[in-house]
Amino acid sequence: MKIRLLSLLLVFFSTTSIFAQGVSKNVLFVGNSYVYTNNLPLELANNAASMTDEVIYDSNSPGGYTFELHSTNATTLGKIAVGDWDFVVLQEQSQIPSFPIDQVETACFPFATDLNDYIQANNDCAQTVFNMTWGRKNGDADNCPFWPPVCTYNGMDSLLNLRYRTMAEDNLALLSPVGQVWHYVRDNFPTIELYSGDGSHPSTAGTYAAAMTFYSLLFQRDPALVTYNGALDATSAASIRAAVKATVYD
Repeated sequence: MKIRLLSLLLVFFSTTSIFAQGVSKNVLFVGNSYVYTNNLPLELANNAASMTDEVIYDSNSPGGYTFELHSTNATTLGKIAVGDWDFVVLQEQSQIPSFPIDQVETACFPFATDLNDYIQANNDCAQTVFNMTWGRKNGDADNCPFWPPVCTYNGMDSLLNLRYRTMAEDNLALLSPVGQVWHYVRDNFPTIELYSGDGSHPSTAGTYAAAMTFYSLLFQRDPALVTYNGALDATSAASIRAAVKATVYD
C-alpha cells in the first residue's frame, strides 16, 4: 500500500511539474482579413505567454480569400508543406458558408476537404482546426434580397455555425467555435462591442474573444486562469473569458 501511494504521489508531482513548465505549439493560420485584423495569431500567442505556454505561429491571410483560392495558392501550400505544424487553422470567406446549401456544396465544402487532405499529407501529427466565424452585426445586407435567411444576425450566424460544424465533422477535424462565443457574449454581455465600425470585422474585443477561444481549445486550458487582458479593461476581458469557459472549456 505504501509503495502504491508513493507511486501515485510521484505521478501527481510529475504531472504538476509538466503543466508548470508550459507547452509549446506550432500553429498555422490560413484565412483572410478576419485573421489579420488586430493580428489574431499574435493575440493568441500573448494569451498563451501569460500562462507560460508558447505559440509559434505563421499565417497566410489575404483579404477576402476563400478556401478555393487557398487551395491553389503557392504561399498557402508552401507554408502547409513545412510539415511541423501541430495545428493548421482554416477559415473560409466570411459569407460563403451561410449561402444556400447547393452553393456551399460547390464553392466551399470540396475545397475545405482539399485543404484538409493536403494538411494531413504533409504533416504527420497536425490537426486541422476549422475557425467558425460569426454573423454580421445586422445580417448580410448585400445578400439579403437574394437569400432571406441571412437578413438578420441570428439567421446568418446559425447557418455559419451549422456549416462549420459540418466541415469539422466531415473532415474529422477540430472546431474552434468563435462564432458561438460571440453569440454568448452578445446575449450575456451586450455592452461589449465585438465588431469594428463595418459591422463585420472584429474589434479588439472580438479578436480577444477569438484568441481566447483558440487558446482554451488548442491548449485545453481554463480561460478563467488567464491574466492577459490585451487592450481591454479588466471587466470586459474577464467577461469574455467567462464566455469562453462556458462555451468551450466546460
